[in-house]
Amino acid sequence: MASEDTSTHDSGSAVDSPREAAAALTKRRRNPAKSLLVLTAVLSLAVGSGLGYAIAHSSGSTRASVPGDAPIIAGVSKKTVCKLVSGAMRQQFSIREASPMAEEKGGASCYLLMTQDDAAEPAGFVVAFYPTAESLQQTVDGTDVIPEKAEPLLIQGRAAARQVLYGDAWKAQLTVDVGNKATLYVERFGPKDSLSDRELRRSVDDLATAVLKRQKA
Repeated sequence: MASEDTSTHDSGSAVDSPREAAAALTKRRRNPAKSLLVLTAVLSLAVGSGLGYAIAHSSGSTRASVPGDAPIIAGVSKKTVCKLVSGAMRQQFSIREASPMAEEKGGASCYLLMTQDDAAEPAGFVVAFYPTAESLQQTVDGTDVIPEKAEPLLIQGRAAARQVLYGDAWKAQLTVDVGNKATLYVERFGPKDSLSDRELRRSVDDLATAVLKRQKA
């Protein structure tokens, strides 16, 4: 299990962060040709906000997030992003190592490996915080993938959108409205056919739920 310490050198590189993981994550998330995937997620999040609010309003049991909500998550940086996932959560999700990654436009993400850092086919999660829609739109996928239509849903009463992508790696990507135009992004990835569609969806939903519950607590 990874340590809670996510301190950095003065140069900004993470202490004990695997170079291979950093390089893989950067390569995987920096292809502008795939920006349509993120735009789809952003649009779906907006649709999900209205749909989720209608569902919650009609049920009377859960209040969905609406524009103007006070942020449930704020002030996340490269130094603190990995702390969104507690030590207990890392143990629950079999996370071996956490590596903070800096993003442009104020966003920050954490690469959470379930496999050895030199594994040929890594598996794990990405948890990220984006303070604005513009910072979210830089989160693109650089692999050859086939996306499913994004699904609107509620995570802890917050409007969310989930999309599953198939290729050499299978991924479930989830964006959650956390208030004040900020977004929590959670991704579960693993080798092709290594887990079922249901497991992909459930694992990304479960980690996002755990992060939001911890923030509320």
